[in-house]
Formats: sequence, C-alpha cells, structure tokens
Amino acid sequence: MERALSALLKPLSKLLIKNNLDVQTATEALKRALVTEGLSDESATDSQVSLRTGVHRKDVKRLRAEIESGQTKKIPTRGIALVLTTWSQELPFCDAAGQPRLLPRKGRPDAPGFDELIKASKVDLAAATVLSELERQDLIKRHPDGQLELLSATFVAQSGDAAIDAFEATVGDHLRIATENVLSPPGAPRQFDQVLRYSHLSASSVAALEAEARKMAQSYLETLNAMAHRLQSEDDASGQLANGRFVTGAFIAPIHPTDTSTPEGVATPEKNSEEDTKT
Repeated sequence: MERALSALLKPLSKLLIKNNLDVQTATEALKRALVTEGLSDESATDSQVSLRTGVHRKDVKRLRAEIESGQTKKIPTRGIALVLTTWSQELPFCDAAGQPRLLPRKGRPDAPGFDELIKASKVDLAAATVLSELERQDLIKRHPDGQLELLSATFVAQSGDAAIDAFEATVGDHLRIATENVLSPPGAPRQFDQVLRYSHLSASSVAALEAEARKMAQSYLETLNAMAHRLQSEDDASGQLANGRFVTGAFIAPIHPTDTSTPEGVATPEKNSEEDTKT
C-alpha cells in the first residue's frame, strides 16, 4: 500500500510544485481528507477520529468545525457542460438536424437567445459568467452582428480554475471507484474499471492506436451524452424523485518513443507478455 501511495502521489507532487504549494499545504489537505472520512461515522468522537487517522485531536476539532459549517463548492464546469449540451441537442436552440443555431444575446418570443439558453439549461450561473467562460475557453465565436456561434459542444477546460475543477472531478471519480474495488470483499460486485496496456510498439503504431482510440472514445461519450440528456429530460418531465448520479469517462495515455535506437552493448529486452494485457 505504501508503494502504491508513493506512485499515486508522484504526479500530484508535480502539480503541487507547479502551483507553488508546499508540504504544509499538502499536509493540511490530507488532514482534512482523513478527518472527513473519519466523520463518515457520525457517532465518532474527536478522540476516536484522532485515533483512527493519526491527526491530532485539536486539529480534528478545528477541521470538524470547518467541515460542518462549510458548504459544498459549486463546480462551474458542470454548469457549462449542461449549457453546451442544451445548445447542441434541444430545440429551439438547435435545428431539426441537430446543428446549434446562432443565438443573439437576448432573444425574442419567436427566437430565443443566449439568456433563454441559460434558463433552459437550469444552471445556477449568471448568463454573463457563462458567456465569459465560453469565450475564454474559445468555445464560441461572437459575430459582428452580436450573434453567438457554438464552435464545439465538448467542454475540455484548457486553463485556470476550470481546468483544476475538471481535474478534481475526473480524477476524483476514477480514484473513488478504483478504491471501492480494492476494498470490495472477494465475490462482491465490482465497478467496471479496466485498462488496456501494450508495450514494445513503434512510434507509428502508438500514433495509430491513439488516433483510433480518440475517435472511438469521442463517439462513445457523445452517444451516452445524448442518451443521458434525453433520460434526464424525461425524468424531469415525469416529476419523479431523480437524484441518481452517473459518471463515465475515457482516458488515453500514449507514450511515444523518442529514441528507437538500441545503445551499443545493451540488449533489446524481450517482450513481456504480462505488460500486453487488459486489466
């Protein structure tokens, strides 16, 4: 477990250093996470949480007060993604062929605009805030006449707070299900979490696999996005209690060889069949 923890912390350490966060900041975040998990048992006292986590009792008391008085942070990327989905899939914001329409900022009764799109998306965000973020992420184009054109229905945060929010949400969900699988007793149902690994590939083979994986992953996500949006709309129209949450994703991690030559005196390693597996 210590070896696995060290491997997981290595990329996080790179992120910490890049953002000028020191070990004290990281330690405080770890303390908060440990105390939060310790408090999942609502009957646990500060002393019991301290005993289970190793966090000093005075820190447990302080963090407990902060956690219990705090509010859940909104993740703006979710709201922006909902806006993009509504614009690209719902009438009258797209045409019969499913192509997003050009939208004025403020619409008319017979031609809704961007402000009406925000209301239809049911996000708790100001229209100006969403518009600013979409422009900053180069997802829309503002025409000379003021109309707004959707350039991409996929929101991939490129920088700033949105990129950190996306990182938190994506990695957090994946780590959660991976952790649940590790903790599941033998024979218990497990979350679907599989990866395909191949080594000893040429640069051209890696590039070919990456291109095909991107195409397949994009199709997979677009298909499920359309289905999820339709089901969500039907649930909302039915008035039934609907608080279920579904998350899926895809990641592609190519490593392109930068030097295909074999140094003199060094033997080329034999293929390891254990690396070329789906796990």
